[in-house]
Amino acid sequence: MQRLELIEPGLQLVQREHYLRNEHGASGFLDILARDSKGRLVVIEIKKTDAAAREALQELFKYAALLRSKYLVRELDYRLVILAVEWHELLVPYSEFLQRASYEVSAGKVILDSSGLPERTEAVEPIETSKQRKFSTRHFLWAFQSQSAADLAAENIADHMQASGLRDFVLVRSRPTDARISDKTFLYFAQQELSLNEYQALLRRRLGEEEYQEYVDGISGLVEEEDRISESADQVWLPGYDALYGSLHCTDSEISHPEKAGRWFGEGKQAEVHIFRHGRFVTDFISDEAIVSELIGHQGTSDIHLRMDAKVSSGPQMSALSAAIENVCFYSPTWRGALKDLLMYAQRTGAASVSIAAFCNDDVLRAVAGMAFEYPGFAPTFRLTIQRGENQTEQFIGLLEWDGSSIAFEPIVRNYFDGDPFGYFMAHHFGGHRSFDQDIMRDLGLSQAVFREGPDGPERVRVQGAAVLTAPQEIRGSIPSLIDANAEEVKKIVDVFMNHDEGFRRIITDWVNRAANPE
Repeated sequence: MQRLELIEPGLQLVQREHYLRNEHGASGFLDILARDSKGRLVVIEIKKTDAAAREALQELFKYAALLRSKYLVRELDYRLVILAVEWHELLVPYSEFLQRASYEVSAGKVILDSSGLPERTEAVEPIETSKQRKFSTRHFLWAFQSQSAADLAAENIADHMQASGLRDFVLVRSRPTDARISDKTFLYFAQQELSLNEYQALLRRRLGEEEYQEYVDGISGLVEEEDRISESADQVWLPGYDALYGSLHCTDSEISHPEKAGRWFGEGKQAEVHIFRHGRFVTDFISDEAIVSELIGHQGTSDIHLRMDAKVSSGPQMSALSAAIENVCFYSPTWRGALKDLLMYAQRTGAASVSIAAFCNDDVLRAVAGMAFEYPGFAPTFRLTIQRGENQTEQFIGLLEWDGSSIAFEPIVRNYFDGDPFGYFMAHHFGGHRSFDQDIMRDLGLSQAVFREGPDGPERVRVQGAAVLTAPQEIRGSIPSLIDANAEEVKKIVDVFMNHDEGFRRIITDWVNRAANPE
C-alpha cells in the first residue's frame, strides 16, 4: 500500500516497517506508521489473506501497548487502522473488538485491480454482534384450570412465538402456594431481548405497510431507546394473538415485568416449577435458578432491581456491576453518581469485594401511596457493602429524604398527567413516568440521599477520591414524616392507586391483613 491517500486523505507517512521493542516478548514491526491531519499517530496494519487476518486483532492489542510504552502517548493520541483483502475471518472478531477497545479503531477492505494491486479501500462497518443473555422487561402470565391444560397451552404459545420470529424464550410452569389460587397452574413467559433493529425487521415481515406505520407512530413518542425496545418486544408477538388466546382456554391472563416477577417468584411463593426452554435456553449451562433470578432482574438485567456481587480485582465483574448500576439508576442521577463514586472508592482503597442490592422503580407516587400503609416494597433504596477483610465491612444506604415542605397533589396531576389521574397509569404502562419522576419528587420535597451506617446510626456522606467524608448537614425528614405532615394530600394519592390499580390494591390488602393477623 504505497499511496496513503487510498486509505485516508491527509495522512503523512512517518515510517514503513516501524520497529517497536518489546521487553516482555516478541518485538513488533508496524506495517505503516503515519500521522493524520490532526497530528495523531496512525498505526496501519495490512492483511492480505484470511490466514493472516486471524492474527490482526492480537497484533493491534500488542502494538497499542508497545506504542504507549515507547512514546508515552495517551489513548487519545493514536488511532489503529486495520486493512484486509479478505474479511470472512475478521468481521465478527473486529466487531466484538470495536465495542471494547479503549482507543479509536477503524477498518477498511482493500479492493485490488485486475493486476492484483490495491485500487481503493472501502470502509468496513461493524456488524451487530450477539447480545448477552438478557430478558426483555415485558413479561406475560396465563392461568389455567389444570397442569395438563397449561402443558397443552405451552405448546401453542411456543408455536405462536416461533412463528412471530422469536427464537429464545422460556415458559415457566408453576403452581402458587397462595391458597386462594393454589388450584390453578400458571405459565410465565419471557423472551431474550433483541435489538430495536431486530424487532423492527420481524415486524416488517409480519405487518402490512399501514400497520407497521401505526407501530412506528406508536413508539415515536418514547424518548429512550430502551422504552422503544420494550414496547417492540410486546408488539412483535401481538399479531395473531387473538386467535391464539381463543385456543388457550386460560382462565385469566395479565402483563408482567421484573418487579412483579420478584413477588411472583418470591421465596416459597411457587411450587412444582418447571421451565419449558426454547432456542438457546435449551442448555445445561443455564440453570433453572439462574433463569428465575434473571426474570426478577437481580443480576443486572432489570432496570428496576439489582442484586449483584463483584470482586474488586476482577475488571469484567466491576465493569458488569458498573453497567448494571447505570441501567438501574438511569433516571436517578444522584444515586447513580454516588454508587459509581463508591465503586471507585472501593478500588482505590484496596477493598476485596463489593455487593449491592438496589431497587429503583422511579415511581415516587406509588412509593408514597405504599408507605401510607407502612408498606416499604415500592420505596426506592439501595444498600452497598464494601468487604475489606473477613470481619471488616462498610455499608452505605440510599434513602429518600424529605425537606419538610407542604405538598399538593392536584398540581402534580395537572402538570404531568393533563389533569387526569388515570393519565399516570397510561404513562406507567409505557414507562413514560420514569423520565419525570425526579421532577415529581422535587414537587413533593423529596430527594435522594446517601448515608453510611456508623456506630451511632446513619451519617450523611459524600465520596471524594479515596476518602468518604461526613457531610455536616443534619438528616431531615423521610417519606413517613411527609405522610404524617400531609395526610389529606397523601390520601388523594392513595385513593388513585386503590381505585385504579388492581395489583397495588391486592398487595396492600394482603400486607394489611398479614399485619392484622400475624401467624
